[in-house]
Amino acid sequence: MKCILGIILISAFFTLGTAFTVKEIGRRRSVPVVYLQGSHYEVGFDVGRNFGSLIKNFIATFDDLRDFEKQYQTRKGREAYDMTLLNMKQKYPHYVKEMQGIADGANVSFHQLFLLHLDDIIETINDRSLARNDTGGCTSLAIKTQDNGILGHTEDALTPTLNHWYIMSAHIIPTPEDREQGAVEERFASLCYAGQFPGYTSGYNEHGLVFSINTLSPAVLKPGATPRTFITRALLASKNYADAERILIDEGLGAANGFSLNMIWSDIKGNRNIYNVEVSPNLSADRSAINVHHYNKDVLMHCNRYLRLPVNESDGRMIDSSTERMKTIKSYPTPQTKEDIAKILSDTTNKRFPIFEQEPDSDVQTIAASMFDLNEMTWSLYINKPSESEPVAILPLRFSMLKQ
Repeated sequence: MKCILGIILISAFFTLGTAFTVKEIGRRRSVPVVYLQGSHYEVGFDVGRNFGSLIKNFIATFDDLRDFEKQYQTRKGREAYDMTLLNMKQKYPHYVKEMQGIADGANVSFHQLFLLHLDDIIETINDRSLARNDTGGCTSLAIKTQDNGILGHTEDALTPTLNHWYIMSAHIIPTPEDREQGAVEERFASLCYAGQFPGYTSGYNEHGLVFSINTLSPAVLKPGATPRTFITRALLASKNYADAERILIDEGLGAANGFSLNMIWSDIKGNRNIYNVEVSPNLSADRSAINVHHYNKDVLMHCNRYLRLPVNESDGRMIDSSTERMKTIKSYPTPQTKEDIAKILSDTTNKRFPIFEQEPDSDVQTIAASMFDLNEMTWSLYINKPSESEPVAILPLRFSMLKQ
């Protein structure tokens, strides 16, 4: 393991050495990892300090941010920004401090980072019928066997995100002021898009949670409510399933936009429970609309469209892709092993809507694939197809905070 981590850190060093664009360097087999300890602001600052060039390069090359900034210049856009920021300062002030730390450490604008976290909330503020340039494409599969639990996930994002991500493994020790405002001690590891919160991707926390996220696109969003990036950031502090559900419901505001959460919870007795939760804005109440499915013997399969919650979704490529990817998944025998899941997640038989997207000219890329093995207690990260390549990094899962 020491050798693996050494390679990761060396790779991270060279990755950060110069600014670059995706077209110039192609798909890199690199998994930068940083281990952090401190308050929310301190951890954010050290993320920004260590990955500053990566964050700056992403901000400079991510065209959607230019669109977000244009919307911000409008009256509706500025109102949505200001209202959301005010609500987050009241509900999650410690996470706002964490974002400020990232901005200060990387020497970039807080304003731009907050716009990235608003995502489609700001993108569609002036035109709800706008065809969204969604970052979706993620595919998640999870199974529970007699002696194991497996969660596999493709992390798909808009192509500029390729090579613009890292893993943060953090021990958050809140300041007394942050504790008074609701912050708690956190231990987790999560994949992060450059300059953005952990949580809205895949990872685990030390209370026994492993998770992955699928972007979903309700047609009508709820500006001023809690962005999904803040809800999933808060999930990293959850102590058990009930705590996670409370965070997802988000009483008082509710989710502003949509997502699907795939979870495997382990307890101190070795029991494992698989859940999928679909989340959407609730236009008639100040709380999220959610639908929970608990998997026992059946297989969790989820892409980027609602399967159970009755939601009017935005039309677009992501919906078509999700439908086709689900057909591909169901064309395989029911997965029984990690190798079965790896094979499905590597599928490219549907040339227009492959599960593992690696074509350089595609708008969306599979930037990495995650495989969580609860028997081996490992998180394997792949840059290329997991059925045809070795993981570039294998990180330990640590459930040090499990309680009865």
